[in-house]
Amino acid sequence: MKSIPDYLKSASLFFDFDSTIVSGEAIDELADIALTNTPDRDQRVSKIHAITNAGMDGSMAIDESLRLRLDMLEIRAHMIAPLVARLHQQVSPSLLRHGALLKNMRDQIWIISSGFHEWIDPVVVALGLRTDHVNANRLLADADGILRLDPTSRCATVGSKARAALSLHCAAPRIMIGDGMTDFEVRRDGACEYFVAWTESVVRPAVVANADIVAPHFEGLLASLEECLA
Repeated sequence: MKSIPDYLKSASLFFDFDSTIVSGEAIDELADIALTNTPDRDQRVSKIHAITNAGMDGSMAIDESLRLRLDMLEIRAHMIAPLVARLHQQVSPSLLRHGALLKNMRDQIWIISSGFHEWIDPVVVALGLRTDHVNANRLLADADGILRLDPTSRCATVGSKARAALSLHCAAPRIMIGDGMTDFEVRRDGACEYFVAWTESVVRPAVVANADIVAPHFEGLLASLEECLA
């Protein structure tokens, strides 16, 4: 499918990034890279993975989840390129199958993520989407060259995804697509009309329970939206 279906021509699609546009969690992948030569690497990677899940299922606030994970890593600039290379290989298969449609809808698609521009933007470019439609966080090097959360980041606090979505002033129907409770909050806080639990990569029961639509892949998303919007 290349042409935009009639039922989607006025829609605004908000995509999460981790475990949605890509199948993995970028900070988990970054931990695997950053901790390669660390003696307790496996334990630390496992702990970071657990913190990621806690942030996604709503049992930990997103700002706390981000802070804890970044504090456990010493991210440096040379680590970003290998991470991006991994993420290029992890784009969700069903999105790749519909790459032409996504490109045609690029003006209607935004990415709203608690991740970071440094690795989201290159993947977005490769998909033919707009980097100026990415709403995410940024990294800032400290005096020792360690990359920390830029305090001006717009998606690093509780409720920030919903605030970002509202600030876009997008046309309705607005549809938030993601795997985590921070994505559901966009719907809960009135910043979209539909929340889609994306389950192609991971199924989080608390997220599915709050979804208007459950999409195991992009084909399922299109079929469900046709029913809702046509």
